Amino acid sequence: MKDGEAVEGWGWARKVQVVERFPLQNSAIVKMVWPNEQRAFAVETYFSQSHSIVAMKRAFHTRYQIPPRDRVPDRKSILLWVENFRETGSVSEK
Repeated sequence: MKDGEAVEGWGWARKVQVVERFPLQNSAIVKMVWPNEQRAFAVETYFSQSHSIVAMKRAFHTRYQIPPRDRVPDRKSILLWVENFRETGSVSEK
């Protein structure tokens, strides 16, 4: 797996960033790369749903047609994006 490579799922593709490789185990730690459009949707929905992470995740699944058990942004990422938005007015990475 390489940086920026798209990982295929059930009818979707996500870009990932390789954080660390383990050659002896033939595995790697990867980080999901969320586009700014999806970050903005997550932050906007978080605010409109009375700061509910669960409601935001449900809306994210629906909006981007992600199957129920597939990955969506985790709580830590969402709160980081919200904090970044409050500080800078942008959801882009610092």
